[in-house]
Amino acid sequence: MGRHSEIRELERDIAEREEEYSILEDKEEIIKRLRSELIDGAEEPVKNYDMTVSDEFRGALETDAEEMQHQIYSEIYLALERTSQLLSEMAQAKVRIREHIEKCRRRIDQLWEEIEAESRSNVM
Repeated sequence: MGRHSEIRELERDIAEREEEYSILEDKEEIIKRLRSELIDGAEEPVKNYDMTVSDEFRGALETDAEEMQHQIYSEIYLALERTSQLLSEMAQAKVRIREHIEKCRRRIDQLWEEIEAESRSNVM
């Protein structure tokens, strides 16, 4: 493959990776927003709700309600942990994409330098 062809191929690769990066950023923001909504709208209320306030919940009903509250909180916590793991993996993917883009840019610079050096030697 000629240098100019390789440059065009690398530029296409960069454009594709930048699109992937942009999509990851968009999805990451959505996930972070939904995670925040889950924390504010579900985790905190479930964790902080006091089942013992009402006389109606004495005895078995209170125990059942507390067990269900604990199960709900545990599942929310697990979902939040998995979400944090996904966000971490997305961040790692973004780093790898950026590294790949930089590698492509360095190769493009190297190819242009080779082209310029060859042009200078042909002129002399």
